[in-house]
Amino acid sequence: MNIPIDKKTNALLLRYEHDRAVIEPAARAAIAQAGMEAHQYVESVAVHERDADWNVRKQRPQDWAGAFAENDRFAETLTRKEGELGVNHLPVHLFPLAPLMLGMHLASRLERRPLCVYQQNPNGDWWLGYQRDQAPSEEPYFEIDGLPTGPQGGRGHVALVIEVTRSIREKALAQFKERHPAALLATVVLRPLRGISPTAFEGPAQAARAARQFRQVLDTLHEHLEGCESVLLAMDGPGSLAAALGTAINPETQHPLRLHHFDQGTSTYVPVHLLRPRRKEERPAALLTPEWMAEATHVLEKVRAVHQKLVTWLRETEQAALVERIQGADLLQSHIGVAPELSSGPLYRHVKGSWNFHADLLLRLGALRQLLASDEDWNECVRLLLVHEAFHVGQGGLTSYNYSGSGRTGFVLEVADFDADEMAIEVALAWRRAKHGDAVREKGETRTVEQIVWNVVEFLRVFEPDRPVMELSERRLRRYLIWFFHACRLSALARKAKDAPGLGLVTIEIAGLPTFPDPDEEYAQQRIRLDYFDKDTPVAVAVYFRRRLVREENHRAWVERLFQVFRDWESTPLEKARDDMRLIFEQLFNRNRDLVASGS
Repeated sequence: MNIPIDKKTNALLLRYEHDRAVIEPAARAAIAQAGMEAHQYVESVAVHERDADWNVRKQRPQDWAGAFAENDRFAETLTRKEGELGVNHLPVHLFPLAPLMLGMHLASRLERRPLCVYQQNPNGDWWLGYQRDQAPSEEPYFEIDGLPTGPQGGRGHVALVIEVTRSIREKALAQFKERHPAALLATVVLRPLRGISPTAFEGPAQAARAARQFRQVLDTLHEHLEGCESVLLAMDGPGSLAAALGTAINPETQHPLRLHHFDQGTSTYVPVHLLRPRRKEERPAALLTPEWMAEATHVLEKVRAVHQKLVTWLRETEQAALVERIQGADLLQSHIGVAPELSSGPLYRHVKGSWNFHADLLLRLGALRQLLASDEDWNECVRLLLVHEAFHVGQGGLTSYNYSGSGRTGFVLEVADFDADEMAIEVALAWRRAKHGDAVREKGETRTVEQIVWNVVEFLRVFEPDRPVMELSERRLRRYLIWFFHACRLSALARKAKDAPGLGLVTIEIAGLPTFPDPDEEYAQQRIRLDYFDKDTPVAVAVYFRRRLVREENHRAWVERLFQVFRDWESTPLEKARDDMRLIFEQLFNRNRDLVASGS
């Protein structure tokens, strides 16, 4: 994202054009009307330019994430650019033509800087609706109902409704209660003291008072409702007032705030974003040295080249059936962004056919090349990643990766991820047959698929936030166990069968391990340390594969050794680490020959 500022820039005219375009002369006239410099060194910048082909209001709730990430990216890029120039918090004149919740979120990200927000009249003229520099008077703007006055027990959610222009209390609360029938700790309603009407909001003085009260409400909820999991927010009112309220939000000191957008088509309030404290893997905008930035850009160029060759090959007529099986039509039309992402948020994201890779992920991919035996292995890891994620895109499901959040529906995602991995392996094998047929025939397909599966393990490890890996969520651990099982099983079978025997979903569970709540999640996901065992608790291993059930009690030493090899993966030569893992699973197979029996 390019923000054209320099040391002479005095302010930004910020256009937010989700619904329609901001007419710049009218915007500058509004700034001048408010008594501020509107032309000299006031740069016009768009957070989001009007795109007739992509209307966020028509997207599914889960697909709004890209719009919120765009806000994050703008705010962090602006801060980074200011730091590079030695400029301190440029004033911003915000002209929002966007859904209320997006405007509120954007304003919440423009903290600690002079901020003016403007409101548009039906005739297209603008007027000043909020000015951060204006101190609020003691007179309240809102009448507040339902705010707890003292500590209150229980766990659940708080319904928070703000109705300024129209009354929405009954509709919003009915929908919140339907979704959370036994979990509403409190219902809080804010409305103007002078009554709900299209003229209930008049400008900066009222906005300042409203923002102060909104902050007090959020702070009070945090103080009195310790068990509040999130505050469910619905609002009807002017966009400039929504942005003003956004300046009162501080996710680090308040309960998570779940923003709800009113969908006109379904007449429902749908959750579109959760404002919460940043988790440890959600980096601020990356501040890379020129050397690291050059390296990330270099790796991105390699990723783009791999993507282009893959897409070109898949477009061949011979691959038509393969493309259909992997639901890869979108992949054939996709492209990869030309610059590394530097904002917080996902390590990669797919939006409207465009793949964007964070600099952190690119640097990890660059480091992976140093571990692998060849460039072709690295290229294969990238292809495995692209096909895996393209399969999810074809499913209409996952379109980005955050390490957190993935375990809330862990068992379903475990199966979905296995299918995506299996499709990626099928494409990798077809690629090897087409491009390296002699090598496949010489090694045999069993050994070839084994090599591909080991590369699946490596592309999984790229996403781990910490090295060495000392702890994992239970779901993440099971995914590794699945592919360790298959790689080692294929290794055992390759000695007697050159033709690949196929994969198949395997379920592996290790019971009796001490667990602890995931500190980075808001739901009840458990994590496991790979370097700690409770010596008094028996450890059991269970495997279910192709209708064969294996249950082993008291094999703590086997699990401890498996975890040790995984912990030391980073510091062990790769082939030795793989050999060590093969030996561990050979012990399992020797005790349970059915798992590697002919035809299994």
